[in-house]
Amino acid sequence: MNNKDIKICLFTDTFCDANGVSRFLQDMAKESLSSKVELNIITSTVKNYCPKLDNVFILKPFFRIKMPFYKELDLVFPPIRQMVKKVKELQPDVIHISTPGFIGIVGTLIALKHKIPVIGTYHTDFPMYIYSNTQLKLAKNITTLFMKIFYKKFTALVTRSQEYIGVINEDISIEKEKIFFLQPGTNIKTFSPKYYNNNLWENYNISQNSTKFLYVGRLTKEKNLDYLFEIWKLFYNQSKKKDSYLCLAGSGELENYKDSLKKYNVVFLGHKEKEELSSLYASSTVFVFPSTTDTLGQVVLESLASSTPVIVTNKGGPCGIVNNSKEQVGFVLDIEEKKSWIKLFKKFENGKLNQELLRKNSYIYSKNFSITKTFESFIDIHTKNITIKKG
Repeated sequence: MNNKDIKICLFTDTFCDANGVSRFLQDMAKESLSSKVELNIITSTVKNYCPKLDNVFILKPFFRIKMPFYKELDLVFPPIRQMVKKVKELQPDVIHISTPGFIGIVGTLIALKHKIPVIGTYHTDFPMYIYSNTQLKLAKNITTLFMKIFYKKFTALVTRSQEYIGVINEDISIEKEKIFFLQPGTNIKTFSPKYYNNNLWENYNISQNSTKFLYVGRLTKEKNLDYLFEIWKLFYNQSKKKDSYLCLAGSGELENYKDSLKKYNVVFLGHKEKEELSSLYASSTVFVFPSTTDTLGQVVLESLASSTPVIVTNKGGPCGIVNNSKEQVGFVLDIEEKKSWIKLFKKFENGKLNQELLRKNSYIYSKNFSITKTFESFIDIHTKNITIKKG
């Protein structure tokens, strides 16, 4: 099958949310519009953090509730008949399931009923997320069982992190020959050092000359922010300058800490998007991502594209991004070694690192992660698997 003839219909429960996966899918949808490949996206939501595109079909849900243990995401009950009708109109060669929520379940059932090959992306380590939020092994085991059942009949499963191939194979029981690595990518035009604007910090009563540690993402427990707050308070108490700030862009239940953390120079910036988000990335000293459960960490790619070095943990997908760079673009720290985190924070605060070189390396390295390369990788995986399925 020729690439330009392929028609893909992607189902997702998260397209208009304020997170890295949503921004990634939005970029993929835009990339399709300028290519010969037909990628249509079907979702159901009332959220509006997304652009209006000709190849995106947002259907009004019957109703929605907050996802248990994961309140920042909606559990949406989509209009099934409308989804079936839309698939019949689009006549896809393959259906791609981006998320294992109700929309993803409906997309899977449609694919199986009409004997359309189905491929998925393992964007989120839900078993670990659920465990992080509940600390219940039973909840984790039930989620893992669901994932095994859900992905069992997929033709292939895609991961954007080499580190997760083994996890998917062992935990979700997917054969390695059915797991494919998708080249990570982000929009290196949307996130760029050209958005540097040191004046923006005045809006938050932060000195332009201060050291800014930035975090972008949901303000929730599964992102391991409690650990970051603990480290930060230890660092701040030992700091002699007291002119470093931990800046958090996003929303979530941990915003409740806003008042208690203010005395430690922790600033909650709220939800940010578009050019304002791009400027925050480009104008920060370093990006800090404490998560241990992210399969990739789209925000890490966005930071590097903005020419801002990163600090990540030694668990999960983000460490692979940093470790695979030939030049230093950031730091991978052991989650068990709190002293190493504090020591590194001090180095940034005291200017004992070659910030100019780190920024230069980050920007150059990010060129490997263009969304165009990702889209090409995405299409290639689908083309090969349709050939295998139909052959």
